[in-house]
Amino acid sequence: MATQFNVTMNVEDMQGKTVLVFLKPQNPQRNYMIHAWQVLTGSAGATESFMYEATISTDVTSNNDRNTIVSGRQTVQPGQLLSAISPNGLSPMLQLAPASLAEAKLTPTQCGVINQTNPFIQFNSNWYVYDKPVVTMPYVDANMTVSFECQFGNFYFMVASPPLSGQTYIVQNFSDMTEYVMPTTATEVDVALTKNQGLWTFDFDAK
Repeated sequence: MATQFNVTMNVEDMQGKTVLVFLKPQNPQRNYMIHAWQVLTGSAGATESFMYEATISTDVTSNNDRNTIVSGRQTVQPGQLLSAISPNGLSPMLQLAPASLAEAKLTPTQCGVINQTNPFIQFNSNWYVYDKPVVTMPYVDANMTVSFECQFGNFYFMVASPPLSGQTYIVQNFSDMTEYVMPTTATEVDVALTKNQGLWTFDFDAK
């Protein structure tokens, strides 16, 4: 079930800032590169909407002679493990790993990717929710498994300068954000951004 968020900028001036929305991976590592899942550039007084649904997909990124190669993106369910292979020495591609291997490597709520490329190719593991990037896990080595699990229904809002192209954030940034836990029955959430005495504040109303 998809949920619509409507974010209203109840301020006189956004001062060149944007609203960033993040999803937080469970047990994030310090080297994870966190992406702004939504970037809302609405002007003062405007309302900007986005959709959310708990669908997960993944791909892997590798480098070959200064070229960046991205595998095909695959949808993945909790409990499933994808194997990255390199058929005939080509760039990595993802295929579903045996259920027995998934059970050995993952909990039922985790999705995962294992590096089974041969010859070995190091890659970055990219994870998306509703086709928007959430996190990149860098430097996945031979036979290494990375797992993704999200606090679904937990959103993190912050006001910040517009991100540069490709800009990522570190795990510690979450301490500066406003957390919102969405009711599981919500189909629409109105979010009001206000500013009082220099403090940006988010208020939430779920329907």
